[in-house]
Amino acid sequence: MKLTKTIILAGTALTALSGLFAGTVALAQSTATEEVEVIVKGGKKGLGPINKETGTKTKTAIDQAYISTQTAGQTIAETLNLAPGYNFTNNDPYGSSGGNVRLRGLDGSRVSLTMDGVQLNDAGNYAVYTNQQLDPELIQSATITTGATDVNSMTASASGGTISYTTRKTSDTFGAEATLSVGSFNYTRQFVMVNTGSFGPFGTQAWFAVSNQNYDTFTVEKPNNAKLKKQQFNFNIYQPLSNGSYFGLRGDYNENRNRLIFSQNLASFAANGKYYNSAGAANINPSNTGNLRGYSKWIINDNFFFTVDPTFQSVLANGGGTGTIAEKDGKMTVSSRTYFYKELAGVDINKDGDATDSVSVYNPNTTSTNRYSVTSTGVYTFNRGDVVRFGASFDRGRTRQTGESTLLNTGGTAFDPFGGRDIESLRIIGKDGSTHERRQRFSLANVDTFFLEYRGHFLEDKLFVSLGVKQQKMERDLNQYCYSPDDGSGSYAPFCTTTAPTVDNGDGTVSFGYTYLITTNADGVTKTNHTNFIKPFHTTVSFSKTLPSLGATYKLTDHNQVYVNYSEALSAPRTDNYYGVIFKDGEVKAANPLPESNKTIELGYRFTSPTFTATADVWAQKYEDRIVSSYDADSDSYFDRNVGAVDLKGFEASAAYAPSSKLSLFGGLTYTDTEILDNYASGATTTIDTKGKALPEVPDWMATAGLTYKAFEDFTFNLNGKYVGKRYATDLNDLEVKAYTVWNGSVRWDLPGVSFLKAGTYAQLNVINITDEYYFGSISSTTNAVATATLKASAPSFNVGAPRTVMMSLHTAF
Repeated sequence: MKLTKTIILAGTALTALSGLFAGTVALAQSTATEEVEVIVKGGKKGLGPINKETGTKTKTAIDQAYISTQTAGQTIAETLNLAPGYNFTNNDPYGSSGGNVRLRGLDGSRVSLTMDGVQLNDAGNYAVYTNQQLDPELIQSATITTGATDVNSMTASASGGTISYTTRKTSDTFGAEATLSVGSFNYTRQFVMVNTGSFGPFGTQAWFAVSNQNYDTFTVEKPNNAKLKKQQFNFNIYQPLSNGSYFGLRGDYNENRNRLIFSQNLASFAANGKYYNSAGAANINPSNTGNLRGYSKWIINDNFFFTVDPTFQSVLANGGGTGTIAEKDGKMTVSSRTYFYKELAGVDINKDGDATDSVSVYNPNTTSTNRYSVTSTGVYTFNRGDVVRFGASFDRGRTRQTGESTLLNTGGTAFDPFGGRDIESLRIIGKDGSTHERRQRFSLANVDTFFLEYRGHFLEDKLFVSLGVKQQKMERDLNQYCYSPDDGSGSYAPFCTTTAPTVDNGDGTVSFGYTYLITTNADGVTKTNHTNFIKPFHTTVSFSKTLPSLGATYKLTDHNQVYVNYSEALSAPRTDNYYGVIFKDGEVKAANPLPESNKTIELGYRFTSPTFTATADVWAQKYEDRIVSSYDADSDSYFDRNVGAVDLKGFEASAAYAPSSKLSLFGGLTYTDTEILDNYASGATTTIDTKGKALPEVPDWMATAGLTYKAFEDFTFNLNGKYVGKRYATDLNDLEVKAYTVWNGSVRWDLPGVSFLKAGTYAQLNVINITDEYYFGSISSTTNAVATATLKASAPSFNVGAPRTVMMSLHTAF
């Protein structure tokens, strides 16, 4: 047995180590990026199937060989969790409940997530939805770039790095695959893929795949029948052309129907049990996500080609939610807030013949986004191998946010997961004929990017230099169709009605002649009696910035390399920031924070030999104009606003060693230090002493370790573990979450190819959290857990990590 075979089967975990290795395709954020990596790097092989990383940025790459050793159906965000500098806290063992991303101290909304260059961050708030990612069998490779993005990336939010993955290529031969999996918590999953091979007069190739996944939550809730369901339909069509050019179309559709797993505070766990979940039957998280991506490469001559990648994306999702409406007076209560709707007073909402009941309703905030984008790049290669690429990308997001309420079904479930959005007969109608809604607004998010990059070799190819510049413009067009309370709560508590106001104050505000009551908890004060509202409005905001990047590598010897990289990034404010308008000093005002920006520099060293590879890097990042929800003294309200700077710095190291053809070992170490440089306001006269504190939810130390052992010709054993150090759960760092270590493993039996079965057929046993460690994963942080002289205590909440989980899979290749 050759050493490379061992690494192919399991040792590709070695690549999940701070950019030790990266395949030429693993870095692709677009067709052009993929092609340029092939040109510049020349496809040099590293350990096993993974190409050596020789670029100027710190990257981590894994390929399908390693991905296949993980649990079937797992989110790629979890599979990458061995990467230094990166931490993902999975909210359930199989990935359908989402989780939190942290990359070099920054959260998922500040990290770009792409699939074949398709931007997957939410167009409005930039959130990363890890439970909506592609089936792992269809991912060819995945890469984490810590602290930087590619120069042609169209992201408007990535100040913290990039997670990107590429989909599986088509094949010129016919074949099929099927996977059947069963596991803990009534887990079942079926996956089928058919590769057509070359067909038709033009040699067209395609594959088609479908999967279905069902399981229970591992938490304890009432009623205790919570299910997590997912379906996917995917395809890829590829058309090669005679001169090396090609074009194709890839599509994916993901449908989730999930009960939420709510985070709990420590008191709740103590009172209700360590796996308690307070989510009710209508606290669900349905989503329908689809992407269509065209891709093409057009070769003009030996030195020049260009690419065009158009994309369409559609997302429909909400987070569920319930409230109660008093039929007598139209008073509606949602969580700690109460609203009076005059048009609902006296309406027999539940149709039982009277108007005296308190009726429970399903009132989700539903978001529907249609997104259109295109990236086009020209690539010119000089005779000596240097490369210049230039181009543009355009992203257009159209987001409608509504909240049509409906009655609840028997047992407290929703009649339709998207409420009354599409089914008018389910809607609650007021006596004035209006549809009862929580919100109604429409936003456009436009991102334009123009870029230029040069990559060249010098000093007998020992020195490699990359110089890039990106001009990025972000524009938002915002339309609020509801009335906004004049205290700034219109972002989350607008008044949606068709009833005409009784008074127009002539200053942009109106009154309906009665009190609209909102109960909030700003500094422990209850605010009520909002009689004035800001009219529906339209506004636009825009930002633009020129972002340079430069990097270099120097080959000291055949085995030793150093590299340096400097980059700048921008993260524009989120949509919700702009809907919290107020009326003050005779005019309507809205929060208008500056975009966040950062400057990152990193210095690294790599050593590569046939059996040993190591890397180490140090980095520092200056993070300016951080946006948080804080008190604004000018408006006497809470807004998302710029509060100052954060310094981040750290160290990452990793190594991989294959002493024999049967055994390979790997390990990694990460240290991250964050410091908030400013205090921020919490009241008209109160300041939160955050200066000098660390960012919450960021582990100070992380470590990874693992091995692959091929016990026999057809049996391979994998073991990997991750240590996550202490994290703070508050801005004031007054509550510390203890460290934890999780070990995962797998055993694979490669079955011999017999009859119609091909090589690649195997049975695999996976175990997650082998030691059954009890720990807190995702953290919902607060300002302070311990009361101070000026601040009341606010308890953080936590998601418990999944207990020991066992899965068995049979993968067949035909």
